[in-house]
Amino acid sequence: MPAFSIRNEVDAHDLVVGLTLLGTGGGGRPELGEAYLQDAIEKVGEIQVSDVSSIPDDAWFCSTFGMGSTAPRSGSTPYPAYGPQVVEWPMIEALEELERYTGLKISGIVAFETGAGNTTGPLHAATRLGLIFPDGDCAGRAVPESAQSTPALQGKPYCPAVMVDPWGNVIIMKKTVNLDVAERFGKALSIVTKLPDIFVPCNYAGFLLTGAELKQWIVPGTVSRSLRIGRAIREARTNREDPVAAAASALEGWVLFRGSVSSKDWESREGYMYGTASIEGTGEQSGHSLKIWYKNETHIAWLDDQPLVTSPDLICVLRSDDGQPLTNTILEPGMPVAVLGAAAPWYRTAEGLAATGPRHYGFDFDYRPIEEVMSS
Repeated sequence: MPAFSIRNEVDAHDLVVGLTLLGTGGGGRPELGEAYLQDAIEKVGEIQVSDVSSIPDDAWFCSTFGMGSTAPRSGSTPYPAYGPQVVEWPMIEALEELERYTGLKISGIVAFETGAGNTTGPLHAATRLGLIFPDGDCAGRAVPESAQSTPALQGKPYCPAVMVDPWGNVIIMKKTVNLDVAERFGKALSIVTKLPDIFVPCNYAGFLLTGAELKQWIVPGTVSRSLRIGRAIREARTNREDPVAAAASALEGWVLFRGSVSSKDWESREGYMYGTASIEGTGEQSGHSLKIWYKNETHIAWLDDQPLVTSPDLICVLRSDDGQPLTNTILEPGMPVAVLGAAAPWYRTAEGLAATGPRHYGFDFDYRPIEEVMSS
């Protein structure tokens, strides 16, 4: 039996809102997520999400996702050699090509991460293909690197994997020496795919898992959690309550800061969007400043130039007036924002912190659990 269903546009919108918040500044574009869910509802009627405990141990699953920089669109460059876009749903084609290559019957899809595009894309593919989609994913938030997924941290290989893009390019990655190399290949391919338009999807299917493995490594409940968060924000707006406080409560987190974005600097490099944004405090935070740093997703927050919260814990930015979560792609100077934080305890192992903590990103300080920071 399904854990729950997405039945209409209100459910779909609430889910995308919550997924955007848990995407921590990345995880794909919300408008793409809305399009995925709208198509699934129109074509199938009801989107079913299954309880993790119901997954058969011997069934085969894979992870599907999009890869590439989250930088804003800055105009398209004509590349006539690419030809027309001929694949409507590359993520579906990537899964079917992976089945053909491996000879395996894939029974379900698990989202690689939590995010507006990278959860709804797999959910759309599973719904259109009639496959199982569990209530959970392989990161519990959005992350910029494939080696930061929970299967990767357990030594599960990414390959064999398949890339498909709308132009009709199909590439099978049979084997790589390690996940870091697989990540570099993947990002390089995404750069080529996105030359004409950075918003064009570069979709992958990989990380073949049995149901038994999936139940061990999945971060459970992230889809239902996202739906609860989205509903809480919508209901707060309807009831004229503070949507920021409602989001923090549903997230089981903290309001770290409220203010206005004063600056944003970014660059698209090596298939990632790197940047910083500065926020000047308002109200009780007047006279203070918060700076965030992102590699696609937000990973470091400094309060008055001192480290405050870091990955793997969640740092989420939303508009303070209506509670709309914001990706780093659309964050702009002048926006009134609030910054939330929440714990990610599933990454608090030696391997998890080495892959996702501040030192992994080149910063010379150690991770501190957010609950310790907020109680000090």
